[in-house]
Amino acid sequence: MRECTTDAVELPAEEIRRLSQLPGAAHEVKSPLECELEDGHAGPHCALGQSDDHDADHTTHWWLRWSSESREWTHEPTCYLPDDDAPWCPLPAGHEGAHNWSP
Repeated sequence: MRECTTDAVELPAEEIRRLSQLPGAAHEVKSPLECELEDGHAGPHCALGQSDDHDADHTTHWWLRWSSESREWTHEPTCYLPDDDAPWCPLPAGHEGAHNWSP
């Protein structure tokens, strides 16, 4: 999959600090964030800002969705693939375009 080529979005220091200090924060927050969807998608851009692991069965994903008119943080599970033989797709459930492992 060829990822979206839109300009990356800079996170203000306060957002980086807030995401970094979440209980169970899973990774270092990097700025700027780049859209992780397939190039040419129709809807808002989307990038993972942080995941916080509560326990083995519950993880919250913090996705930044943005367009030229708006910007919002959402909580959505990752893409579920019913075929156990398919590679894992780390994009949000219901994402537009191809899975991240598609050619």
